[in-house]
Amino acid sequence: MSIPSQKVSSSNKQIYQRLKQAIDLNLRRQIFIAACDDLYLRDCLAARLQAELATQDSPIDYPRFVSLELDLSDPNPWGSIGAWLTQHQPPQNKGNYSRLPGFQILGAEHLSRHDAAVQWSFLSYLRDIEANLQMCESTLLLWVSRPWLSSIEQSAPEFWQWRTGVFEFEGEPTPAKGDFGHSEDNGDSQDLGNFRDNGDSGDQLLRYSESGQSPIPEDEPPEVPDFPSGAPDSKSVELADLVLAAASGELSAENNAASEDNFLPLQTLQYIELLQEHQCCSEALALAYYNLGNCYRDRILGGDASFQNLTIAIRAIEQVIAYLELDSNLQENREPTDECARLIAQLKQNLTDCAEESDSLPPISDLLNDLGTFYWMLSRDRTQHNTSDPVSGLERSIALYIEGLNRTDDQSPPQTRVRLNKNLGIASADLARYQDKTENFQQAVAAYQQALLDLDPAAEPQQYAAAQNNLATAYWNLAQDGEPLAKPSERIVYLKSAIAAYTAALSCYSPEREPLNYAGVQNNLGTACWNLAQHEPSELLTVRAIEAYREALKYRTRELVPAAAAATYNNLGTAYWHLANQFQQKQARTESLQQAITAYEAAVDIAGKLNRTQLTFDTLAARNNLGLAHYQLATDPDFALNKAAQTSHLEAALDHQLQVCVGWGQHLNDKGLTYGDKLNLPFAANSQAADSRQTALSYIVKTIRAFYSECGLQGQNLALSKVPGDLLPEILRRL
Repeated sequence: MSIPSQKVSSSNKQIYQRLKQAIDLNLRRQIFIAACDDLYLRDCLAARLQAELATQDSPIDYPRFVSLELDLSDPNPWGSIGAWLTQHQPPQNKGNYSRLPGFQILGAEHLSRHDAAVQWSFLSYLRDIEANLQMCESTLLLWVSRPWLSSIEQSAPEFWQWRTGVFEFEGEPTPAKGDFGHSEDNGDSQDLGNFRDNGDSGDQLLRYSESGQSPIPEDEPPEVPDFPSGAPDSKSVELADLVLAAASGELSAENNAASEDNFLPLQTLQYIELLQEHQCCSEALALAYYNLGNCYRDRILGGDASFQNLTIAIRAIEQVIAYLELDSNLQENREPTDECARLIAQLKQNLTDCAEESDSLPPISDLLNDLGTFYWMLSRDRTQHNTSDPVSGLERSIALYIEGLNRTDDQSPPQTRVRLNKNLGIASADLARYQDKTENFQQAVAAYQQALLDLDPAAEPQQYAAAQNNLATAYWNLAQDGEPLAKPSERIVYLKSAIAAYTAALSCYSPEREPLNYAGVQNNLGTACWNLAQHEPSELLTVRAIEAYREALKYRTRELVPAAAAATYNNLGTAYWHLANQFQQKQARTESLQQAITAYEAAVDIAGKLNRTQLTFDTLAARNNLGLAHYQLATDPDFALNKAAQTSHLEAALDHQLQVCVGWGQHLNDKGLTYGDKLNLPFAANSQAADSRQTALSYIVKTIRAFYSECGLQGQNLALSKVPGDLLPEILRRL
């Protein structure tokens, strides 16, 4: 394997070094997952690993590290490893390399171009990990794209639980110095900060609607934040205590890894103490605190965004800014002592040895951006350790982003403004969940529009698409709520703007390279078209929504992302139902209702196999709609079905309606939890569950009457025989 030539960012170099060091340990049963959406960068990194590890320190002619391409006709990584070992028998002598070599598996991203059966086969092989552990006596490194990373976590939990570590690489080219990369869940991603600006879609963070029946949406600028008052040293003791407490807690567990992780923070604390003792310049202290913050930033990047790590990172960056904001006149005429100069030189040397390019400070706008992101993450922390109000964290985050934008000028890199504006948009949209919906969503719209002014869709298609997707979702949310939107015309304008932005995002997303991101935007586009059709009834808009949902389902498969697939099927069912009841003639209506039934059945079936907290739509409402579609087919005289078909549809309608009624009753009986808590829906109360149960009872009564009308007394008795005994008294009173 040749090594492609590519400049690699400082962030990716650090991640690569950690990955290489982890593999170098050569421990048993190490299972690593590396996520990278930039295929050229992936090839570069994989080739470098192969070159550096294949025969490193090997006394015999047997590889230490092997690269294998996944066989897409039979995507069995264990089979590929077994086939290689059959062709390359280990040496007989008992040297250092008598154990199996490490393996890296490439090519999983190409599975998205194959049908669902092949994709499901790959996930099934991963789930069989315990039967193939003999293949992991040394190291297995699986390279995937971020959508596949989320799919593995969700659909192959057996493999996921055996993972030793996950390494996520950001796309190139890298934004401003000091950036670091992070992404999330099911192929969608968050783009909120230097350490998040990796060219991903921003789809997850958007809370795009998944509900077809009723899509669920997920400012005066705040004052500029006040940085630590007085001398920065006044906060240093508090920060040191936090670091020492964190280190002692981890070391008490007698964890060797914890000891290594805490070495650099503790060493940096010693440097800070010595720098303060010798009254070294504020820039040196700022650099030391920046290095301390980076230690905990790396932990956050690695997935440990605990309240403790976030708090230390915040306090460290605040110290950096406070020292940089000190009046330089205090030190400008003071010659550094020899000891001070030695300490500064030693600090910079240690930093350079630890991580390339970390011996200098980033622009203050980047520091403000990172600090704002940490506060945003803190606003989302719901652990028992965090007692702060999420609103205060979001307001602080927004203020920091605004201040960061104020610190930029014409000489600032465009990516700096892009990051800050995109992050401002995301934080403002989050704040809209709690207060001033219209104002905050309008601020989000303005921020995304500013970000787009600095983005070139040809040069940065992923970032451009992410910003357009976020912009569209902000427009969509504006169309759902807010006092100025009492006029339908204003809602229509916002929805048309959302559709235009979603369409622009799709022009930059490749379904081959980002299948789940592409599918997510198609789902969003479908919901926006459907929503607009409710204000401007249009068969063309409804058909466009259906086409978008169907396109999304090509990639949102139940095998890869079951929760997302269920949501889109639910949306598709509702779109077909509206098409049948608003625009079409008899024959076409029949076909559309059948399509609605098929889609709703798929949504309910998939949802039944998932935890309710994974779902973004009301499964009971979906089942109720399914029953309603069956009822319509049975009772509408235009369809002229035979008795057998009528009875079949009525039985199906009654079955679903009974399940809905029982489901609402269970919610009412669950003490201490509201309907909204149970279904993961906002602002719902138990009274809503009671009303929904009464509605379900009404549908049951209507269906039993239809049994009588279509099939006589025998049909009514058949229907009543299916009603649970505890519901019969209520039903009989209403007949």
